[in-house]
Amino acid sequence: MRASEAGFSLIEVLLATALFIVVALGAFEIVRQLLAAAQHLGARDQAYTALERLSSQLRAEARTATAIWISSPAAGAGSDDCVQLDFFTADAGGAKFWSYRNFPNHGGAGDALERLAGTAPIGPCDASRHGEVVLTKLQSPPAVAQIAANALPAHQDRYSSEADSGFVAATVPATPALPLGVLDASGAPVRGGNAVIELRVDTAAASRVVDLLPGVFPNGFNEVLRYTCSERCDIGHDGNAPKTLTTCAMSWQPGWSTFVRWSDFTTDPDGSLRFPAGWFIAGAFVFTYGGTRASDGGADTLVRSYLATNWDAARDYVAFPPDRAAADGSTAGSFAPWDVRSEPPAAWFADLTPYLAAGERGPIATEQQRCDAVARQGASGGFYPNG
Repeated sequence: MRASEAGFSLIEVLLATALFIVVALGAFEIVRQLLAAAQHLGARDQAYTALERLSSQLRAEARTATAIWISSPAAGAGSDDCVQLDFFTADAGGAKFWSYRNFPNHGGAGDALERLAGTAPIGPCDASRHGEVVLTKLQSPPAVAQIAANALPAHQDRYSSEADSGFVAATVPATPALPLGVLDASGAPVRGGNAVIELRVDTAAASRVVDLLPGVFPNGFNEVLRYTCSERCDIGHDGNAPKTLTTCAMSWQPGWSTFVRWSDFTTDPDGSLRFPAGWFIAGAFVFTYGGTRASDGGADTLVRSYLATNWDAARDYVAFPPDRAAADGSTAGSFAPWDVRSEPPAAWFADLTPYLAAGERGPIATEQQRCDAVARQGASGGFYPNG
């Protein structure tokens, strides 16, 4: 055979085969790892979804329950020790009881949460009864606790360690538990109310804390609320009864005005004399509110009047005429350069404000803002705060 007709040698074939096998094994390992990661993510997603579904189910069942109680708050070391949370409700079909429980010491089944249901109370930790497994792979037994109403203000979220209650500590009474008209498996009355059942479930995928309160039975739970009244809410003058305000108008009532000429003078370029002068003015800004009378629901008014004057007996006004400010730069309590103007009261108040005597400006401005807010809110029928 001639050299030009020679093929691959055996060594070359073996090397190519070995290289192909190495590349193929590497690609197979990458595919295997990708499949394993996908399976892990899929399993984690399923576990997360199961926990979300359980949380939603517990909240929905609490809204339809008449009573919720803890028949076994913690599990000991015994094989049949468990954590059990019980629910009860009744409708036209009769009484319904159901429980969630976990036996942490039951070998391979210790990481499962079961749901049992029946028409009679379910005994705590009765291992002879079995239910539907609603969650698996618990990292620890469920933590259940009852939080009394007067303990809610100081209660902290298990994750953020911050307060998770809007209750006011000083006004939440420590009301004792109430009999809920339900007997447990031992025949003892179930007591509740003025308390929240807190359930924590931890799995490898996530953790959830669910607060449960019966939604059907009037359990005597006390909620103490603080209301911040808007400008429309006021105490009327008819026996200090509450009244809702819907209108407001601001007006100026003149009292007196006096023209005063300053004794000092300045000389003009033409030799004439100029005597500074101004006005002392007094009157009242009056705010007239309209609303509903508490006694019979009829129309009523509420009038608030504020004295307004640029005469300030506490200050030596003679020390600074109208064209000169006081040492602190203020013109409050000094001459006003004009008499009462014929303009809307709000504009007149803006003009007079720099000259008002000490202590008068703030209360009138506050009442003006309140009056404006009442007028806006009354016109719109809203109860939003003035912002």
